[in-house]
Parts: sequence; C-alpha cells; structure tokens
Amino acid sequence: MTYNLHGSQDGYTGENSPLYKSLNDTGINTLLNVDYIMTYWNENGAAPEKLIVGFPAYGQTFTLSDPSNNGISAPTASAGTLGPYTEESGTWAYYEICSFLNDGATEAWDSAQEVPYAYQGNKWVGYDNVKSFRIKLNGLNRTTWEVPCYGPLIWMTSLALSATRANSL
Repeated sequence: MTYNLHGSQDGYTGENSPLYKSLNDTGINTLLNVDYIMTYWNENGAAPEKLIVGFPAYGQTFTLSDPSNNGISAPTASAGTLGPYTEESGTWAYYEICSFLNDGATEAWDSAQEVPYAYQGNKWVGYDNVKSFRIKLNGLNRTTWEVPCYGPLIWMTSLALSATRANSL
C-alpha cells in the first residue's frame, strides 16, 4: 500500500502518499514513501505484475497545535475537523480539499516529497493533486524507481473531484 502513510495518530503533520522521504524523516519514517515501498517489494522478489502504486483521492487532515507552525512534521493536537460531505474526522475527499483551497487555504509544495499540502488557521491537509499524480505516473512510465510494476490504482474514485460537490481548480 502506498497511501495512508501518515495520519493523526503520529502527533505531527505528514503526507498521505509522499513519493520520497521528507527532509525531516528519521528512523522508520524514512521507509514511509512510495519510492521505498516499491523498491523494497521489487528487491524482495514480488512479481512485477502484482506491484501496483496506489493513488489516493483523499487527504489526511490534522489540527495544528500552533497555527504558525504549519509545515511538514508540525506538532498536531488531533485529527482534522470533519469533512463537510464525508463527515469523517482526519480524512477529506479530494473535492473537500478543493473547497478548502477555494475558501482561501494556503497551498504549499513539498519538493523533497513531490506532494502538496494546505493549511489555514489550525487546519492542515496532506494530499495528492494533478501535479503529484503526473510525477508519480511519469515515474511509472519511465521506471524511475527501476521497479517494474503493473500500474496505478486510484483509491477511491468516489472521493475524487465531483462537479456536483465542488468547483474544479
């Protein structure tokens, strides 16, 4: 599985499906990224036709302990607020993230991990967007990781952007 790699149980912000490790990662956290996971399975004999990269259509949300500390690995108080549609704490569908961005949240790009995150006040979300999906797809197409695999899987399509639920970006 190449998503759900960080969540509110960590006690700090983290990306849902980072391509590479964060500059702040130490210990076991250096293993929580798509590149490491795909390489590990390939080097340990997994059949390439059974390797699939998961693309999450949702983000992991957090409530920041201090809104002025809003980057990767910032301390958190709890899971993020309920999504307006999914009504789930700690997880927002992509269309809920789009609404958050349209309502004035600041979007940032973590170049080390090749994924975005957004924050506003004490709300924080780590997610994938079109740019990060393209980067991951280009890696699959060019075997950037030197890992042959069967292809991508989007989890779950019902959480992807819906024109009936949010405006597209």
